[in-house]
Order: sequence, then C-alpha cells, then structure tokens
Amino acid sequence: MDTVIILTSYLVLGLVVAFLFLNVVHQSTFLPPGPKGTFFSGVQHQLPKNEPWKKYAEWSKEFQSPVISFRVYNETVIVLNELKSVRDLLERRSHIYSDRPLSWMLSVICGRAKAIFNISSSDPRHRKYRQLFQTEVGERAMKRYWEMMREELRTMLDGLEKTPDEWQQHIIRNYASVIMRLTFGYKIHSLDDPFIQSTEETGKISGWATAPGRWLVNYYTILRFVPSFLPGTGWKRQGHAWRERLRTLSQIPHNWVKEQMAKGSYEPSFTSRLLQGDGDCVSNISTEEEDIIQWCAGGLYAGATHTTISALTSFVLLMALHPQVQQKAQREIDLVFNQNQQSGFIDTPDLARLPMLKYLTVVMKEVLRFAPVGNLALPHRLVVDDEYMGFRLPRGATVIPNIWAIMHDPELYPDPFVFSPERFAMDDQPDPRQFAYGFGRRSCPGSHFAETTILLAMAGILARFHIDSKEKGFEGRAVVTPQNVEFTTGLTSHIKPFPIHITPRKFDS
Repeated sequence: MDTVIILTSYLVLGLVVAFLFLNVVHQSTFLPPGPKGTFFSGVQHQLPKNEPWKKYAEWSKEFQSPVISFRVYNETVIVLNELKSVRDLLERRSHIYSDRPLSWMLSVICGRAKAIFNISSSDPRHRKYRQLFQTEVGERAMKRYWEMMREELRTMLDGLEKTPDEWQQHIIRNYASVIMRLTFGYKIHSLDDPFIQSTEETGKISGWATAPGRWLVNYYTILRFVPSFLPGTGWKRQGHAWRERLRTLSQIPHNWVKEQMAKGSYEPSFTSRLLQGDGDCVSNISTEEEDIIQWCAGGLYAGATHTTISALTSFVLLMALHPQVQQKAQREIDLVFNQNQQSGFIDTPDLARLPMLKYLTVVMKEVLRFAPVGNLALPHRLVVDDEYMGFRLPRGATVIPNIWAIMHDPELYPDPFVFSPERFAMDDQPDPRQFAYGFGRRSCPGSHFAETTILLAMAGILARFHIDSKEKGFEGRAVVTPQNVEFTTGLTSHIKPFPIHITPRKFDS
C-alpha cells in the first residue's frame, strides 16, 4: 500500500511539472507586458495583500501599457487599467469575455458552481437568473418596496439618535434587514440574528475557498483526482466539509419562507412570490425552478448587502471631512422636503421626491468614484483566443477590470484624488455609475435598487443629522484628513472608519 501511495504521488508530481513547463512556454509569447515571476508560482509572492489595485496601476505605468499581464502559478491574468480597453473587450466583445474563471475549490469541490456570481455565462441558468432579478428588483418593481425601505430607514435614524457612536452597526442592520425582508420577508432586529450569522458564515467560507493562491487545485486541476486519503490532501477533505455546511446554510432561510407560507402568515418577498408562481402554493413549481429561486435569493443577499454598506460607510466619513459639501446637500434636502423651523424635520424622505435631489445625486456619484465599493471588478474569463493592441490574449485567461485605476484616471477625472461632487455639474465627466456595477453581460441587474437605497439613506441621514470629525484619532493617531484617508481591502471596499460626531440638526432661531 505504501509503495502504491509513493508511486502515485510521484506520478502526479511529474504530470504537474510537465503541465506547468508546457504552459509557461506557451503563455509567454506575445502577451501584454508585465512583471515576471518564478518558474513555479509566477508573481504570486509579488502580489500585495492590501490594495492590489494600486500595484496593478503602478505596473501599468512601469510597463507603459494600459493592458498588463502576469502569471500566478499556471494562470494567465490580464488587467485592464483604462476605460477604453474595458469597453473594447468587456462590452464590445462581451460574447467572449462574459464567462467567469472556474474556481475548482469553490465551484466544484464546495459545490457552488450554480451561484449567480460563479455560474458560466453559457449556462442557460445565467439568463434565467438575470430575468428573475430584472422582474423582481428592476426599476419597475421598486415601488412595491418603498414603504418597507422607509420603515427600515426610520429604525436606522432612530438608532443613530439614541446611540450615534454605533453608527456603523445601525447601517449594517438597516441594509441587512432591507435585503432579508426583500428576499425572504424576514425582519432583522439585531446583528446577533441567526439568519445574519448563517449568511455571514456562508460569505466567510466562500472567501476562504477563493483566497488567491491558497488552493493549488485551482491552478493545477489534475490535483482534483488525487484521493482524499493521501498525505497532504487535507484541503480536499476541508472542501467536502464546507460543501455540506454551505448546503445546510443556504437552505435555512429558504425553508423558513416555505414554512411561513404553509402557515399562511408571511410577508410577501422575492422568494414567496416566485415560489407561488401562477398558483397559490409551492407545489405548482418544479424542483428545478425551486432550485433556481434558492440560488437567486442567496445571490441577492451576497451581492446587495456589502456593496451598499460600503458605499454608505464611505459617504458618512466623507461628509465628516467635507462640511461644505454636507451643508450644501442639507440646504437642498430642506428645500425639497420643506424642512424649516416652522414645519420641523421630516420623519423619512418621500421616495417619489428623490429624483429632485440633483446635488445629492452628484454627491453619490462622487462617493462611488472617490471610494469605489469594488476597486477590482469581479474577474471575467476569455473563452477563445483573442488579439488586442497587437497582443495575444489566450483562451482561459482571467481578465480583471481595475475600477480604481479608471475612477482615478486624470484623463477622465481631473484632480482625481480630490473629492468634488461639482465635477459632475456640467456632465463633462463620465458618470461613474456605469463602471461601478460591472460590465457587459455581467453587469449588476439590481443597480437601480442599489442606487435608490443608497440615495434614500443619504437623504435621511443628512435631513436629521450633522456629521463632523473628532479632533483626535484612534489611540492617539494623527487626525484623518481628506488627503490621508485609508481604504479596506476585500471584495468590497470602503474608507477605514475614524472617530466622528453624529448629532441631531437644529434650525437656527
């Protein structure tokens, strides 16, 4: 038995080395310029753990090319650092750039291949997912959620008044509850809620399973055939354990909705409406249709919650750093909603009047530009060999749009590191919302819902509160200024929190 194990291990190792050698030789010809790495791991050890988008932009300048490439193990990565290349490839050639890279650890071993963010664009489910999202959370469907959104905003604003130092927790609870009610008809009262804990655990496991460079099976797929009883294959046993846990977690809210529907006491939601179909009970839909609904519902929470939380977190902190912008936005809000000393402050903004907030809308645009919620867009996969700018782009390459580089391109946005909503007053600079929600066939179908929830919260907060920065930083650190703000690193990003004051507004007598 020991001899068989040793021989099998040597055989697998030999195949991996041979496969790597052939790939390195093949992929190194006529690719876009970029850094070179070691024979085995490529530039894996050169990639920074924090703010990799800045490193990609530096490499773009160093190699004097908006399109760069590098190798991580045997994977060719192509980064697009300017708007033109993004539009040329991901939009005009979207039919060959809309697939997703296959993560063997997450998609296959952990069983998440059908998730909305992982599914192949060639899978018929991909179109079905988008159709359901357009129907349920598109612009035409927004009005059915207005009262619920205002109710949740009212809870958040009351919480800010009672415990302003916990402003981040109030924002997180608000958006978590909005998405959970929209998706499942379930209201969140605290961040200790078991539904929140289960969804957050799902996100953590997915993050561990997609950690860059952590799982060799993502790069040398032949390793998937290695038996899990061999030494050094603990990763495979871990993946199988995660698979079962993820299946259980995804079923918890879905089964809860079905139980409430069976009792006849439920709040209408994305899941309940789709489960009913044309009838009055779940039994009228097929197993395949129910599976599609469950995957869509899971994608709604994962896709909408953290992006909106990140955007509003950055907004609050930017208002503390830019009092003139804050005051100008508050004057507009007072005018649109008739806030004055006689009438007092509104309870929550009327969503029908949100389009009248022209200045607050450009503030939102500048928040999304200055502090992108996704500095790197989710990666695309090239499905056939292609050529661009005289370079060969190989089939199977991972293509990453560098949103941060585009949003801070001085050719598009003069003085890109200055927070200035006025830059959009004349419509002579590109609307950053067209870059903030993905590209081509992978663009976010819920972008209108996201913008509406963000703008509503912005209006509600500034209508009732004043925000300013404290004089001293955390633990004696230097006071944060507009020039030295720092950002978090992850799938979503926002300005790192610093001490602020949030106080109720008062009209001058």
